[in-house]
Amino acid sequence: MGERRRRRKRMKIGNPSSAPLYSSLDPSFFDLKVFPLMLAAASAADAQNPSFRSLLKHFLSAHLALINPTTRSPLPLSILLPPGLLSLLPLLLTSSCPTLAVLSAQLVGAASLFSLEANLIIVLDKDIVNGLLRALVSRSRRVVVAACNAVLDLSVSSIGRETLRRKFNVIEKLLSLLCQVNDSPIDFLSLLHDEKCDSPLVLVLDAALILINTSDEGCLQCIPHELIEKVLPLLKELWENSCNSELTNNLKTEQGRMHSKKCDLAASLFRLSMDYVLPLTWKANELVRGIFGDEQFAFENFILNYWEVSPLHIKGTWNSLEGDHSIFNSLSNCFGYMKDENFLASLLGMLVSCPSIASDELDIFSFLKEANDLLGSQIIYGQDIRILKTSKITSEAMHEIAGEEAHFFKDKLTDELSVQTFKEALHDGYTIALRGMEFRNTEVAAITEGLSNLFGQPSVGANIYLTPPKSQGLAKHYDDHCVFVWQIFGQKQWRIFPRSEAFIPRLYEPLGSLQSMSQDEVRYMDVLIKEGDVLYIPRGYPHEAHTIINMDESHEDYASGYSMHLTIGIEVEPPFDWEGFTHIAIHCWNQKQKHSSIYPIDCEMFKLRSVLVNMLHVVVRQMADKNTVFRKACLFTSPPFSSNINLKQETTFDHIIEAINKSSSFSETFDLIVTAVQENNEDYLQWMRWLRHLRQERFEKLNFDRPLEFKEFVLLNYKPFEEVMAEFSRVKSEFCRSVVFEDAGDELKVLLEKYRKTREQYMKGMLSLHRTA
Repeated sequence: MGERRRRRKRMKIGNPSSAPLYSSLDPSFFDLKVFPLMLAAASAADAQNPSFRSLLKHFLSAHLALINPTTRSPLPLSILLPPGLLSLLPLLLTSSCPTLAVLSAQLVGAASLFSLEANLIIVLDKDIVNGLLRALVSRSRRVVVAACNAVLDLSVSSIGRETLRRKFNVIEKLLSLLCQVNDSPIDFLSLLHDEKCDSPLVLVLDAALILINTSDEGCLQCIPHELIEKVLPLLKELWENSCNSELTNNLKTEQGRMHSKKCDLAASLFRLSMDYVLPLTWKANELVRGIFGDEQFAFENFILNYWEVSPLHIKGTWNSLEGDHSIFNSLSNCFGYMKDENFLASLLGMLVSCPSIASDELDIFSFLKEANDLLGSQIIYGQDIRILKTSKITSEAMHEIAGEEAHFFKDKLTDELSVQTFKEALHDGYTIALRGMEFRNTEVAAITEGLSNLFGQPSVGANIYLTPPKSQGLAKHYDDHCVFVWQIFGQKQWRIFPRSEAFIPRLYEPLGSLQSMSQDEVRYMDVLIKEGDVLYIPRGYPHEAHTIINMDESHEDYASGYSMHLTIGIEVEPPFDWEGFTHIAIHCWNQKQKHSSIYPIDCEMFKLRSVLVNMLHVVVRQMADKNTVFRKACLFTSPPFSSNINLKQETTFDHIIEAINKSSSFSETFDLIVTAVQENNEDYLQWMRWLRHLRQERFEKLNFDRPLEFKEFVLLNYKPFEEVMAEFSRVKSEFCRSVVFEDAGDELKVLLEKYRKTREQYMKGMLSLHRTA
């Protein structure tokens, strides 16, 4: 009889119905009444006993009901997350009982969503988070799903995401789980299409994408490179399959889950690929041989006699490197598929839009905040692609001048881009012009990267043009950048017109209209470029081109009479011409002067000299408007190919300093700034924005956006105007006498690396979103 009573007593202890009820009014209730029972049940030697598990399930379910988002009322943290519960959660999350682990994970997620304070308490508890991460690799599907959902709930707050990334390396753990996927990407994709799917793989992917897409550079760099190499192919294939599904089946609307997943995949691919090493690179000497030939001084001759001075036709030197390793063969093989009549389908399927990035943007993550939802989107007409023709071809017999450009999609929507419309356009004589090839093709990217190093510029652009027989794409025009036209297949007839010696357009400034002129009254250069040829055209030279029938090819060939050429643009950004170099020289000199100044920082003369240095910047700008030497590219950061080229750089700078010393005028500059103030022209000094990227050691960054400050200080200064003007002359003379060429060069190198880093990150990110044909 006694034994039966003891057995009934044990059963009563384990009976959930006999467990104490929750009281939301007493903060100490859980720790005094519930916690001892839960601790005993969780740690008892016979914890496998169903009664003990049932007791734990009861308490966890009751606490979940207490914080149910549909019925909850404001709760103090002492009741929401009592210390006793927090100490038990790590043990319960790793319980061998799946139901207990699931309930614990659900409780973690629900509490994380209840308030930011609760979210913070949980995410800073390393034992709870580590227990949650161990639950991610549970053998139970239910436990993995619950743990993934809890990680997603913790990620709703910025501090939650930051802590998971930095303190617990959650991204690395999630990506490792994805790398263990046994399902094919297509099977994985079918799960993504299911709106109600709670597959562990999909939830792991969701959590990984959220954390990756909200990471900064430091977090992404902590992910092992080997792991990124393993996961990128999976993400790439998922991304490509999602694109194909959208194109062929139109499965989801713009607001659907699949579209959202596609955007998240694109953003993660971009971020993980930003620091990826390009599979193909060209050294500077290989590019020189591949373009200019094997002659010892070919490149030096080009720089000294043709660069930014005169056009040059380079015949067939692309084969200077042997066989498949030649630059030309790499491009020819890459775009060889375009000779096939079905190439348009391949071309259209591999294109996505390349959102524009500001020329002076040096933080790729700032760009991503604005463009995150645009990554991987459909190509945009005008921004990514143009389909156009010019109605007339210049005829030597009729002396006609090419007419205006006509666009195939003038009255059509961008989403009408299709293989059929491409074919119709080519049949009607339209040229397909695709921009940003350095962001779409690794072979082109390798060439543009090499050329940017060769010419000491942050980046180089590339467009490709496919023109049908006897047609002209672009009308007569000039560019604000130097171009290398590289003929990939077919032939094209070019006509290049002379430019004024005093005309070298700046990058990004509005292009002026060409003056109408009779062909009898101007000199021009006619050039027929064939496969493998290169044509160099300096900026500012008007030019036009049209295709001819290539009689050497069989007319049965689809590509007969067609021309494809790649235009590489050497874009001289504002800091990297001689005007920019001079601004940097002023900045470096001024920094030295401030360090050695005899005037206190807060005194009137110190402030006056700072304003006068700013005026010296404006003087340089005025001189550059009139003197083309200032607008030419500075090649200081180019590889040191010859002493003659290096000497020319120093000689050019000496010429500029001499010109400043002789020609600058304080009165003219002051009047110009006064006019800008009177006209309320707040944008007047926007051309100097990039100076904020220069290193500042001890002093505040100068504000170049408000010329009013310049003028007001001088007018309100107690010194007579003549004395201020005399002080400006002294500042100018001191600069011209003591400026150091090498100081500006060192600062230019630092700035160039900042520009290049952002451009390379953008390029590699966009390359990851483009598929090869």
